[in-house]
Amino acid sequence: MAHDSEDAAPPNPLTRFESTEPAKGKLFLRLFLQNERRLYAYILTLLPNRADADDVFQEASLILWDKFDLDHPPLDFAAWGCRIAYFKVLDFCKKQQRSRVLFSQPVLERLAETMTEQAAALQLDERREALAGCIAKLSSADRDLLARRFVHGSTVQIVAEQISRSVDAVYKALAKIRHALHACVTRALELQGRS
Repeated sequence: MAHDSEDAAPPNPLTRFESTEPAKGKLFLRLFLQNERRLYAYILTLLPNRADADDVFQEASLILWDKFDLDHPPLDFAAWGCRIAYFKVLDFCKKQQRSRVLFSQPVLERLAETMTEQAAALQLDERREALAGCIAKLSSADRDLLARRFVHGSTVQIVAEQISRSVDAVYKALAKIRHALHACVTRALELQGRS
């Protein structure tokens, strides 16, 4: 046995890198595809010339890939991506400043803030729309249970009495509905990100 371990090849330090690279690629690609339209729209707002926006988008995409950390992915990929894109826009403007008139840095900062605020609102609107679609897909009994629970002043105890079920059963049913809605909304948003 000792002889076998002496003949064994030393561990390859690249093995971990090679095994994590496909996982990094999959996660990055999923997050990037979900947010690429939002990132491009953000850049296009700051650089109205489509060719310039395309160039900056490509550069920002490469930086996103280089800086993406599989062990610590960004909590909000769109916000992270917009921040990186903002700095790439600033770099672009500095390089182009001599040849044409572009937005000043304060104007760019204000536009960037406005776009970030609107992107958050857009994401909420997309979530609300997805949630409405998912609620419509629930069974009539589940929709009825949700409606009873979210009537002003209602409690789980009141709902349990109304439908002649235990409080525990109502909690479990609501948890199951909440889980189904969360999964449905997540799928719907992922599909929107791919289209």
